[in-house]
Amino acid sequence: MAAIAVGGTVALGGGGTAAFEGMSMPKFRSTQAAKNPRGVELRAVARWQGRGYKVKIQERSELGSCRDHSYGRVTRFFADHPCRSLHRFLAELRTPRGNTVVVAVSTVDMPDVGSATEFSLVDRHGTGNIVELPKEYRKYRNVEFTGHRYRSWRDENLVTNIQAEPVGRTPGAFVLGEIIRLGTS
Repeated sequence: MAAIAVGGTVALGGGGTAAFEGMSMPKFRSTQAAKNPRGVELRAVARWQGRGYKVKIQERSELGSCRDHSYGRVTRFFADHPCRSLHRFLAELRTPRGNTVVVAVSTVDMPDVGSATEFSLVDRHGTGNIVELPKEYRKYRNVEFTGHRYRSWRDENLVTNIQAEPVGRTPGAFVLGEIIRLGTS
């Protein structure tokens, strides 16, 4: 996904909806398929660093079931469609201008493409999601992920979802959109 901004504004809606005014966001498919959940993390970190963000992985988890670390209808989905693995990480990004953004990423490895496609229910507002690591990580426990800065992405049987929230001063819609785009392209 490439972003072209010419004086536009970005309004990211809750539950994974997004509206872009004055901004063209064509679909992009990475030339390197995400072969495993850890690879998603490594490529996201490399892309963020390549754009000048200082990245510190605060916490990582590859333990537990998707069902046990989800809420809402998503929990019921995983009861009927167990995932093969769940990889979550929490990153602290420092922008070139010194703002801090906390990013929660989860990558779910489903048994097949069909069940991964069905997991798109996570993109509908009010259906639930994977629990973000900040809920379990003391330093950012008070960061509330609103769903306003959210995107998910499917690559075959892997589904990645990313949420970003500023800590303190907000860096601006373009920067937040770029962080999300780089994390899931």
